[in-house]
Amino acid sequence: MELIIQTFGGFNIAFGSKPAPDISIRRGKMRSVLEFMLAHHKRPVSSEELIDILWTDDECADPYNSLKTTIHRLRKMLASNGNEFQYIVFSNGTYSWNPALNLTIDSADFEKKLIRARDVSISDDERISLYKDALAYYKGEFLRGESGELWLTNFRHFYRRMYLTAVDELAALYEKQSAFEEEASLYNEAIKIEPYEESLYAQQIKLLVQNGEYALAKKQYLSIEKLLQKEFDTEPTAELQGLWLEINQTNQYQCAALDELKTHFDNGAARERPMFCGPETFKRIYSYDKRLDERMQFSVFLGLISIEIIDDHNENDRLRTVTKTLRRIMMNNLRACDIICHYAAYQFVLLLTTTTEKHKMTPLDRIKRLFEQEPDADGVRLHMEAIAMGENPTVTAALL
Repeated sequence: MELIIQTFGGFNIAFGSKPAPDISIRRGKMRSVLEFMLAHHKRPVSSEELIDILWTDDECADPYNSLKTTIHRLRKMLASNGNEFQYIVFSNGTYSWNPALNLTIDSADFEKKLIRARDVSISDDERISLYKDALAYYKGEFLRGESGELWLTNFRHFYRRMYLTAVDELAALYEKQSAFEEEASLYNEAIKIEPYEESLYAQQIKLLVQNGEYALAKKQYLSIEKLLQKEFDTEPTAELQGLWLEINQTNQYQCAALDELKTHFDNGAARERPMFCGPETFKRIYSYDKRLDERMQFSVFLGLISIEIIDDHNENDRLRTVTKTLRRIMMNNLRACDIICHYAAYQFVLLLTTTTEKHKMTPLDRIKRLFEQEPDADGVRLHMEAIAMGENPTVTAALL
């Protein structure tokens, strides 16, 4: 026999392709027993456990007989599809699902797919496919709309954290492949399912800022700010508020000459005291500093790429497409220890590593050649410059 159970975003039962009768989804102790046994489907459940769940306030004079009656009604309901199959069996004081039953539960399939997706021995493309399959199972809160009992609350929290972690893990794979549109779509879908999860908004806004989509980032921040105020009368987290400041500061940055940018950065870099920062900033700094050994092998230069749209028809759309293409090319072809910043709408600032002063334009020339092969290059000029970090401004420029 086959029993198919949906637990995410609600609760539904089907016997193969045949939906269960309405009586199977009514509330009461029978439903509570069914939900508890489905949540613990991997192991037998003792009578004592079920009694603790059903009669927490000791209002029943004979809980064991009441439990037997409830189990009998549950078996009868499960057999109401016209067969005599014994779905639930009893042995040594415990209840369990009949081993002969083909039991399909979305939450169980969700876990199995995630275990396979986290196998780093397979290719990233395979892992991405498995993550997508796994996330498709999660359609909302575990047994949404049911009771608020502690055991059920714990399961909801468990699966919710598992889902959010899987979203971040898939996003990391997308970023590794520079699949930024897929990453953005992933966060959009996740927000639809978990609309009050601020970490999803934070990751989405970070992605939008990295892609230079400052208007969309601002719109999304205002959206979560309004939602939190309306539903919980609270403000966004400190992380989100920090992103809001970054969005507004970024909007103030204007295109500038390379020597002006170097002077601006040099003035802002002076420090006489240690830096104090939060945990997330510290992790980013630590992760980057692990690459210092590689950076020490090369000379470091400040690079600048300025975009000029010759054909100004739908310039904003063209600019968005060009910046995405440039970002993809740079992410795939620069060194892991290089740093890329979408500084202003029409400019990227880079910290580049090359072997000598003579080769400081080499990585920029490589970006130029690759961009020329893209359809987006038509009607676009790239102005490229590089300057040594420790010297007075001596600019080398190349015009595409």
